[in-house]
Amino acid sequence: MNYEVNSSTLAVLPVGSKRCKILEDKRTYNLNTDSMRVIEHSCEYFGVSYRSRLEGSKRFVKAKYKAPIVIEETSRIVFFPISSVREKRNTMWLSYNNIMEYYPSLTKKSTTVVRFFNGFKMEIPVSFYSFNNQYLKAARLCAVVSDRIIRNN
Repeated sequence: MNYEVNSSTLAVLPVGSKRCKILEDKRTYNLNTDSMRVIEHSCEYFGVSYRSRLEGSKRFVKAKYKAPIVIEETSRIVFFPISSVREKRNTMWLSYNNIMEYYPSLTKKSTTVVRFFNGFKMEIPVSFYSFNNQYLKAARLCAVVSDRIIRNN
């Protein structure tokens, strides 16, 4: 694989069972691999296994499932899954750092609208309550990582 999640990555979106689409600030990529493999590879690229990142996240935010993960800590790149990775290997992952706002859709039930800092909007097929819960877990994880970086400098 020749793609690593970075600070410009907005989302890793499933497209079928073995493909995904990468949304970046200014570009879009289609990959012939599932979204979970992109996340795993990105963690490994930055020197830590996905499993280690996941275990750390669970400890930091006390999340039992759908835990957010730090892809790279010095840049504070934090992503969170929309559905359980246990249930679906090919789930949607969103960048905590690139989300400007989110709100419930006025026209579609159980849908949340997400607006990124670059102005791009997308509808996520999940309730506002569930999305908000995932976002808050990612915020807690980002705060813990930021605090540890500040304390160690």
